[in-house]
Amino acid sequence: MRKVLIIQARTNSSRLPNKVLLELTDGTCVIQHMYNRAKRCKNIDDIIIATTSNPEDTKLYEYCVKNKIKCYRGSENNVLERYYMTALISNADIIIRCTGDCPLIDPEQIDNFITESQNKEYYGLNYIGNSNIEGFPDGFDMQLFSFKLLEQAYNEAIEPFDKEHVSPYITRVLLNDNYEKYNIPIDSKNYDSIDLNSLHLSIDTPGDYRLVKNIFENIYNKNNNFTYLDVLDYLNTNPTILKLQENKNENLGAQLYLEAKKIIPGGTQLLSKRPEMFLPDQWPSYYQKANGIEITTLDGVKMKDFCYMAVGASILGYADPDVNNAVQQSVSRGNISTLNCPSEVELTKLLLELHPWAEMARYTRASGEACSMAVRIGRASSGKDKIAFCGYHGWHDWYLSTNHNDDSTLDNHLIKGLSPSGVPKALKNTAFPFNYNRFEELLKITDNHDIGCIIMEPQRSEPPVDNFLQKIRNLCDEKGIILILDEVSAAFRLNTGGLHLKLGIEPDLAVFGKSLGNGYASAAVIGRRKYMESAQGSFISSTFFTEDIGFTSAIAMIKKHRELNVGKHIEEIGTYFQTELKKIADKVDIKLSISGLPCFSAFNFEYENGNAIKTLYVQKMLERNILAKNAFYPSYSHKKEDVEFYLKNIEDVFKELKDLIDNNHTSANIESQLKGPLAHTGFQRLA
Repeated sequence: MRKVLIIQARTNSSRLPNKVLLELTDGTCVIQHMYNRAKRCKNIDDIIIATTSNPEDTKLYEYCVKNKIKCYRGSENNVLERYYMTALISNADIIIRCTGDCPLIDPEQIDNFITESQNKEYYGLNYIGNSNIEGFPDGFDMQLFSFKLLEQAYNEAIEPFDKEHVSPYITRVLLNDNYEKYNIPIDSKNYDSIDLNSLHLSIDTPGDYRLVKNIFENIYNKNNNFTYLDVLDYLNTNPTILKLQENKNENLGAQLYLEAKKIIPGGTQLLSKRPEMFLPDQWPSYYQKANGIEITTLDGVKMKDFCYMAVGASILGYADPDVNNAVQQSVSRGNISTLNCPSEVELTKLLLELHPWAEMARYTRASGEACSMAVRIGRASSGKDKIAFCGYHGWHDWYLSTNHNDDSTLDNHLIKGLSPSGVPKALKNTAFPFNYNRFEELLKITDNHDIGCIIMEPQRSEPPVDNFLQKIRNLCDEKGIILILDEVSAAFRLNTGGLHLKLGIEPDLAVFGKSLGNGYASAAVIGRRKYMESAQGSFISSTFFTEDIGFTSAIAMIKKHRELNVGKHIEEIGTYFQTELKKIADKVDIKLSISGLPCFSAFNFEYENGNAIKTLYVQKMLERNILAKNAFYPSYSHKKEDVEFYLKNIEDVFKELKDLIDNNHTSANIESQLKGPLAHTGFQRLA
């Protein structure tokens, strides 16, 4: 019978990425050491690595090819299928299974393992393993089973869990948990300095890697054919080495951000993602994977996002499978060429169908540039330079020039302290802000300046009162001013399309972005033909306005949004959150103001040291593996049970905050509990 050792390995481990390619000693990586040790086995006929077809594992596959190690690539999620196909192409009769994070495997014990199985009635035994044996450390794990048994599991397993793993269906269903365990002989009396039951010698975390690397550096260089007993003797003689395994709170994301600030001005590409805006020196900063509402940090910690959901971009949830599938098809067929994408026309028809007042559309890939495009079209159509605006509309010159009028003019429009540095002073007095629901402020602007267009969000925090939006529409009609509604933040949150549809107001132009592609870069300007035609007379053109992923992702998002009535779900979840949050604040008796639409709630601690309380709130939530701020952007992936989980944690944290607020003294106050600086509250230059 042909006996094949299959090593299951991949590089995208959530807790320790690329672990199988990390160096242990002598310039040799984990998977190579494991392969070299396995080659010393006398009772196996072949060795093959079973990795995934995920692009991230291409480097592992290429390493194997370069070093003449057999390697099969298969499904990332259906591990049972990957193992079956590996065994099939290897013509295996008997499979010995090991995982690529166990470089300490003992070839002598693998041979003994196989010999013991051969002494049994093979087809009656089918399976033997050494996992979860009392008094035996983890890290030398092996399983042996017949191809016949593996094939039966492959053909019968239905549940996702059974496909995500190799042996559970075999042991639980086919063998009814009735199988032999192979006991590697260990005399525990010889190891009085270590606990064999709790000893973990596979590589799952940075701490595990430090420990195993130390073992190799101290044993391998003396004896490259060491046994499991050599490892245990070394650890028993040097038990303090096990402290290497302890969690040192690496916070790899915070460390990487320190590097980023040295080579990236401002540290990040988006002010709203700066760690200083959340929890300076402690925020995990970077992610390695995001799915649904779950984010995996660089340290492999899985956290639930009850914060911004990519600053509102992932309205369906991270890595939505339907949007991703559409994008993957776009990538496969080629997302850009000398010719144009037909999806551009399809998306235009879809947006115009949702907004019957509009007749034409143009596209960008970022929301801020879409706002600039709309302003350019508005100025070209009206023939006038001056603009009135309300709310935040991006980083471009036309907007920041307002702070040349007065350096604090924009402070009431979402982000404080924005500097107009680098913006031509010649643009001074070309853009004039007014506050939401303050119609008299807008009237004063239009009375004193020849305004060509008005750009504003349909709603942000407070609802329109006293017929505010209709008054603006009437004013624009009377004075020939073009009305642009910036729907970048509000669109698709409470309904399929722009929020203005729900509010009963028709603009002349509307801008979409953020959620339009569910995280893929996609933005649009739609409008009435007589204004949109001006885009032909003003040069607006860019290569990447034509690439297909932006169009394809938007089409997929809109279709799913409409089919599932995502806006209704978000409104219900958001309303429930705001209602229950108020109840908790009242119950705990903590001073809290709640504002915003249900789709982007905001809350503030109404105390003199409110920012310190907010910073501590974020810190305490992070300790619970929750990404939070004093804002919540619910997505379709947030279900009621998720929000209930968050609310339970909010109540617990509020009680802790309330105790500190009420018993304010030097040793136990809000500020004394902070592990780092206060969160920034606006735009600041980083040190």
